[in-house]
Amino acid sequence: MATQSKSAVLRAQYEAWPYPHVPLLASLPSTHPFELNAAWLWDRCGSGPAPARPRIWIAGCGTFQPYAFAVANPQAEIVATDLSEASLQIARRRCALHRQKHVAFAPVDLAEPATWPDGQFDVIECYGVLMNLADPLAALRGLRERLSPRGVLRLMVYPHWSRQRVFQLQRLARLLGLGARERHHPALLRQFVRGLPKAHPLRWAFTTYADSRNDAGVVDGFLHAGDRGFTGFQLGALLRAAGLAPGHWFHRPWGQPDVMAERLGFADRDQSFVLNYLDLWQELRSNFVVCARRFDAPPREVGPEVPHPLFAGSEHPLRHRLRLARLRTFGGRVPARTQDGDVVLQAADARAAGRGAATASLRSGGLVLGGRDHGPCLPAHVDFAAEDEFLRHAASLRVGRRAPNPLYAPLFAAFELAARHPELRLPDLETQLGRWLPWADPLEQRPIRFGLSPYGTCMRFRINVQEHLARGALPIAAGWDDVRLRDDAGWLGRVRTLLRDHPDLPARPHSNGELRELAVLLFAHDTLFLPIG
Repeated sequence: MATQSKSAVLRAQYEAWPYPHVPLLASLPSTHPFELNAAWLWDRCGSGPAPARPRIWIAGCGTFQPYAFAVANPQAEIVATDLSEASLQIARRRCALHRQKHVAFAPVDLAEPATWPDGQFDVIECYGVLMNLADPLAALRGLRERLSPRGVLRLMVYPHWSRQRVFQLQRLARLLGLGARERHHPALLRQFVRGLPKAHPLRWAFTTYADSRNDAGVVDGFLHAGDRGFTGFQLGALLRAAGLAPGHWFHRPWGQPDVMAERLGFADRDQSFVLNYLDLWQELRSNFVVCARRFDAPPREVGPEVPHPLFAGSEHPLRHRLRLARLRTFGGRVPARTQDGDVVLQAADARAAGRGAATASLRSGGLVLGGRDHGPCLPAHVDFAAEDEFLRHAASLRVGRRAPNPLYAPLFAAFELAARHPELRLPDLETQLGRWLPWADPLEQRPIRFGLSPYGTCMRFRINVQEHLARGALPIAAGWDDVRLRDDAGWLGRVRTLLRDHPDLPARPHSNGELRELAVLLFAHDTLFLPIG
């Protein structure tokens, strides 16, 4: 019943707000989605040569992915499914408009396997879907059964720590009485958050979120009916329990576990540990995107070097051949999702690819298949047995004269992990900061001086953070109704005044606890510690 209820709520959300909001006439150049090509995905995962006509299932396709995969895989048989008929309708119209005729569409509820398409698939795309489901493990196990023996499942889920500002904005919206059911609520939330001070981290998180400029994006990000994030450890355990192993992390270099393990001195750790650490320190800078294979898949295979099939040969549709001719004459740029910037393609390299030759520039741009194993070298996953305890403590409301500001709880989690869980064998905070020195990329800049990343915040409040770590454990309150802020009446009055100044917000009663929580979310951004009694 709970699963059906969540499916019904999500279906209603996406029927009313199909996502993503992309104009139907927006086109995708035929070389741009080269990393969504089945041959490229199979190569990166060590699955060998992909079938000439791969079967691809986009499980939770939204309004745009069918078109992107159709452009990237012109010879594939593609099945695109979604919970929302409205989203399917837009996706179907987009493919028809752009003459992508090799995509079939069907309504599917991933919580109901009886609705799933038949057969096995060489590529399954489940991007931004699993974290919405009531039972993600059951769905993932089912998807694993639908993978062909060498098939690749590309999965995206939100990271727990990097997503905390979005979750705080979701909580703010609920406290303000805003939701997805009312057509004017996304605009109300946009107006309210943009009225916060420019130095407020929640305003920064909202305004730098690309989808905040359109109502469907605001609903999907900030008025969502029930998404969640995964820590690196939770994702690793989920993949293992589903019978899947990471074949390739679809991340830029600073999010690759092997690369960052070497840079940060964690070469003896596992992928889950490193990805969790990057997420905790707000340095992942993307969602978790993994290309996974079945546990019982054949051994990894490395073939001979060949240029990417979208850039090689002449057996392509006319429009694609014209684009290749332009690249072979003038060169150009090709956007990449797993590179640090666009691939700059020289005309000579484009011509070499057309002849079937693999040049050094093509290799460095990711436009060559074979030649080496692109999979991760670190072990996949080791459990963090005390993680639930750590997550509970990180989310707890602590009481004291200098209690950690709950608005900045994710930052304190990074500061405290080593001391609270020595079994993880992390160095002390000073050593961690030293290791981060060459690699950290703090988000803080004027007017936001702190509060966006642990590294940037600790550089400003280093002594205060060290004093905090040296103190004993603080008492923990059950909730906001059980605490008082210094000048509690003043804080509550300030919130009541703000709500009165926004008569367009839904009228709803607030408990004193809710008003205190609102006060901290809205007005406590300029201090790292709060007097909570």
